Amino acid sequence: MPLLSALIVASGVGLAQGPPSELAEAAATPLAANVIAAPAVPEIMFEIRELAMGSPDWRGAMQPALSPIAREEAVSAWAVDGEGMRRLMEICEADRDSTMVLAPRLAARLGEPVRMTNENAVQYVAHLKRISDSPPGEGTNVAFQPELAEVHDGVRVVLTETRLKGSVLQAHVVVQASTVLNMLTTEYEESVGPVEADPGVVKASFLQKLNSDSPHRASLRGTIQIPEVASRRIEGEWLIPSDGAIVISMGPESNAKLDRKPYGEKAGGLGLPFGGKGARRGYAERVICITAHVNPAAVDSAPPDVPARP
Repeated sequence: MPLLSALIVASGVGLAQGPPSELAEAAATPLAANVIAAPAVPEIMFEIRELAMGSPDWRGAMQPALSPIAREEAVSAWAVDGEGMRRLMEICEADRDSTMVLAPRLAARLGEPVRMTNENAVQYVAHLKRISDSPPGEGTNVAFQPELAEVHDGVRVVLTETRLKGSVLQAHVVVQASTVLNMLTTEYEESVGPVEADPGVVKASFLQKLNSDSPHRASLRGTIQIPEVASRRIEGEWLIPSDGAIVISMGPESNAKLDRKPYGEKAGGLGLPFGGKGARRGYAERVICITAHVNPAAVDSAPPDVPARP
């Protein structure tokens, strides 16, 4: 019974193992040293304020406190300290034409993206799909099916790639603002109805002349809309002051209307001067303020860097 004896011996192996040897303990020691909990990821508390300023005077009052960090066309970005941020809020509250539109607080771990949007979707008829049994102008049955599109009126703020530079937070910041200024319209017109008789036959037919109730072709109209949108954007890698904020102005929008008649005999066109003065109907300036506060408890609880394994 050698096979049976071998099976009995194999099944008994390991049933009565003794304590680990010194050699096994020595081999397990470096492995245990490398099993360390991952560092705690700091939590960042963001506050993104949207202000609607009623005049450009806040820039003059704030000039000494504004430290420029970026400009893109009409958009400007500054860094302000804590006192400058408090001063800006006081100016906004004191001006009856200025308001704080939105001030959400958002929490995110270091490295996670943060998004804030405050906008409305405006739908419009971008295209008319023609449905007919014949080419344009010859159809007896014609219908226009509107195809809708949308534009956005408002502001978007996106912060990504957040990381600490010492105790200061750095982030990739993208701010975009769009304003729907107007909705222009135009029409597409097409005739529809029964096939017209041969003019020669109609002229020779006395009965056709007497029958005034005979159907005639009619005009079918459809409206197409064209949105007039002003969009502005700024983007950059910026440090957000730990005791202050980044202040971003998306530029003024005075909605001026001009008399588009050319001076003298000059024809109107690109680059040519036009007569008339801008009629200021109102002033609006979107200002975005971004503050970021690092949770010190999360940073202090993070263990020191662990050296990489060989």
